Amino acid sequence: MAEKIEKKTTSQKVNSVLEKNRKVLIIVLVIAFVALIGFIVWNITSTKIAEKNISELDTISYELTNGSSSLEAEELSARINTAKEKLEAYTKKSGITGVRANMLSAEIAYSQKDYSKAIDYWTAAISKGKRSYTAPLALYQLGVCYEQTNDLTKAAESYKKAADTKGFVLASHALFSYARVLESQNEYAKAVEAYQTIVSSYGDDEWANLAKTRILDLQIQGKAE
Repeated sequence: MAEKIEKKTTSQKVNSVLEKNRKVLIIVLVIAFVALIGFIVWNITSTKIAEKNISELDTISYELTNGSSSLEAEELSARINTAKEKLEAYTKKSGITGVRANMLSAEIAYSQKDYSKAIDYWTAAISKGKRSYTAPLALYQLGVCYEQTNDLTKAAESYKKAADTKGFVLASHALFSYARVLESQNEYAKAVEAYQTIVSSYGDDEWANLAKTRILDLQIQGKAE
């Protein structure tokens, strides 16, 4: 009996506390619900904005490249300048929009042999899409630009980072480029090690076969054991 009375008293206490705080609890639940709705609306809106931006970037790319092979130099230059002006606003955006805009801008800069500017755009693309599938590709292209500016140390670093990215479809190519740059810096032992990694990791891959050739050539020259 005493146990029942105690349970009843405890239950009454709990009910009393809940009753006193009922308004507060309702307010908290309402705030949480409103926040959830706000997040859903924001997410949908953000997705729509991103889709709109990507569509506009596709249009810029199409207007730049469509029939460009038949254009005179002056006409092509005008198209490029127009594309660069339109892309400027998008390169400052975050997420996939910023990534795509910077990648396209980097390609344009590279085609004009403005390697310094291309490096800036590829770097921005990497920063804005660190977890994106585009990151290793941007790293690889960054390495290419660094090679063009003869900054071989940074070129090697970029190629290696690209090659080390899990799931990168051009990993063997990136690793070969890394080894090739090491070779050009007379880092023969490290180059051979990288070539051997390609052979052991990528089997009959095209770049693995080329790596075997480079190892043999370096051995013949007495630059590797």
